Amino acid sequence: MKTCYFLVLLFSMFIITSCQKEEFPTTQQTGSLHIDIGVFLSVNELSSALKSTNQTEEFKVIIYRADGTEAMVFESASIMPDTIELVPGSYYVVAHSDNNLPAAFENPYYFGMSDIFTLNSNMQQSVTVTCALANTMVSVIYSANIINSFIDYRTTVSNALDSLVYLSNETRMGYFQTSPLNIRVELSYLNPDGTESSKWLTGSLPNPLANRHYEIHVDASIDQGVATFLILLDESEVPVEMVELTDDSNQPVNGAVGYGDLLITEIMYNPSALSDTEGEWFEIYNNSDQMINLQNLVLERNGVNRHVIMDPVELSPGSYFIFQRADTATNASNSYVYDSDIVLPNTGAVLAISNEGTETEPGTLIFSVNYGGENFPAGTGASISLNPNMNNPSDAISGTSWCTSSTPYHTGDLGTPGVVNGTCQ
Repeated sequence: MKTCYFLVLLFSMFIITSCQKEEFPTTQQTGSLHIDIGVFLSVNELSSALKSTNQTEEFKVIIYRADGTEAMVFESASIMPDTIELVPGSYYVVAHSDNNLPAAFENPYYFGMSDIFTLNSNMQQSVTVTCALANTMVSVIYSANIINSFIDYRTTVSNALDSLVYLSNETRMGYFQTSPLNIRVELSYLNPDGTESSKWLTGSLPNPLANRHYEIHVDASIDQGVATFLILLDESEVPVEMVELTDDSNQPVNGAVGYGDLLITEIMYNPSALSDTEGEWFEIYNNSDQMINLQNLVLERNGVNRHVIMDPVELSPGSYFIFQRADTATNASNSYVYDSDIVLPNTGAVLAISNEGTETEPGTLIFSVNYGGENFPAGTGASISLNPNMNNPSDAISGTSWCTSSTPYHTGDLGTPGVVNGTCQ
């Protein structure tokens, strides 16, 4: 059986010739923008354990210009006026719930972004924003063997920032920021002499995806001394995944780049000296002890924007490399232009690099970071950079490991594109 949440916010915009406002020159027309939020929430429930999302009236709504600069921000959709005046131009709209926690029960986080649209005067236009679940759902199912044979049992699922404990009577759904998950099962039972013993089972989900439901099925037998669990993905087209309970379960397969072998170490999402279309970039670091060929790896933002690296780029161990939106962004020689395929919102996003995949899905995750997450610094005219003393995947996803750059580069903005970052103070 399958559960999914699908939320569509309909933004209807009626653009008319408006009266002039003081903040606009008298010779400039404005477009009058009316936004209606219609809730189209379809919930196919497997069980009462799954809860619906926040009321969409509580969603934060941000109107961006096409270059990524903010035009208007509404902390909740409920406070938006009926009519919004905007200078004609190109825009896109972002909507999201305000509950992006590292891990929590019954806490679905939704995010959506519209396509870029052009706002003109004297015309009517509609824009649709689809808000999908942006974190990973996890539930735990204990078998009859577990329930009947063990006196106590619990499963701990954790990412680098937080963890959730699923006790024997836990039926709630857990929601995690999308990053590698570790699983640890503790099973307690009575020996024939009345003493208590425990057995442990460990495993991992090295590449969980957003908007997916993973069921961890735990089974064990005291008599045979066997303990196993399955992880079932709640999509009919995806095969059942068995977690290999070995020490090397996180190692890459078939020549793929392993998780954490590449890290995202610096992000310029809000340049001042250049427009966003000219000046956005981000940096990666080869954290492995081997040469890595970047060709055919996949760059992603929020699972929506995607770019496949076409050039055969060899990155040596301990080296940095720049991905940039335009040639003007940096003067780094070790760089690659992805054009408009990746847009970096100023309010934050999940930026990821993955192995080669199919036409519609990336391969296994190499690294991702939510630069709008808790404790991440803000940067206007300055990149945000990972402390070089924290060049490891566990620290690199934590906002406390990042700081705002203070070193100028050739555009006049601040950052260290393609070289070692400054140490955070």
